[in-house]
Amino acid sequence: MTTYYPLDKLRKINGLEKAKFVDPYAGSKGNSIRYLSVAPRNNDMKVVGVNNLFCGGEKSGLFVGHTEAITTGALAGHNAVRRVLGMPLLQLPRSLAVGDIIAFANESLILNKGKQKRYTFAGSLYFQRMKNNNLYSINIEEIEDRVKKVGLENIFNLKLI
Repeated sequence: MTTYYPLDKLRKINGLEKAKFVDPYAGSKGNSIRYLSVAPRNNDMKVVGVNNLFCGGEKSGLFVGHTEAITTGALAGHNAVRRVLGMPLLQLPRSLAVGDIIAFANESLILNKGKQKRYTFAGSLYFQRMKNNNLYSINIEEIEDRVKKVGLENIFNLKLI
């Protein structure tokens, strides 16, 4: 991703003729192209209506941040391999923060106002939800215990192929 792409060049791309930048933090010194569309997906990150397509990051639900992109992308990639092997797809339970944010964002996107929100572990409405549902913790042992409790310890270290 480049730190800046000239608006006049961007508007020459089909479908982006009316593009505008809405990022006051950059002070007109930089921009990025974000939130163009969200793919309808299940909580296993599989795109609805396409048998072999998975998505993560902003494409999967207006997630903001590196952690959200990494976690949803890791689940999408893991499930893509499971799909090829004919294995059941993995959905992370809502008792884990990452499982809850995936499901919560998906439910929220169904509502019109949900499309105007951003979902992140670092703040905004999801951070408050995480605290309200006792999912927020910086205690590594507590988090490890939650993962063990649902039987997902080392799930991404499992050699599928």
